[in-house]
Amino acid sequence: AWEDRFEQLVAYKKEHGHCRVPTASGPLANWVHKRRAEYRKNLLGEKTSLSEDRVRKLNGIGFTWQFTGRNVEAVRSSDAAWEDRFEQLVAYKEEHGHCRVPQGSGPLGNWVNNRRVEYRKN
Repeated sequence: AWEDRFEQLVAYKKEHGHCRVPTASGPLANWVHKRRAEYRKNLLGEKTSLSEDRVRKLNGIGFTWQFTGRNVEAVRSSDAAWEDRFEQLVAYKEEHGHCRVPQGSGPLGNWVNNRRVEYRKN
């Protein structure tokens, strides 16, 4: 399903010269919107289904991650969000004596898990 929509997006870009699919374009527009939402979640350290491989594929076709002002603001705030989560992790370590935050323990657990996944990929 993901690959099928990706191919539809490639065809859309070939025809229109961009990846900014209008909202009224049906399933492809919904799919594009969900990819942007997943990307924002990843930037904010939340659990997401959007893998780095898929981000690279979308980047490879010139996918536009920041389509509305709200999206731009979410990306700009990602550094601050990262720092906030890091401070939460420092406090967690002070309280528990380790950084092994359970993945299912909320946003901090998801953020720590995402950092581990990124580390393993590099």
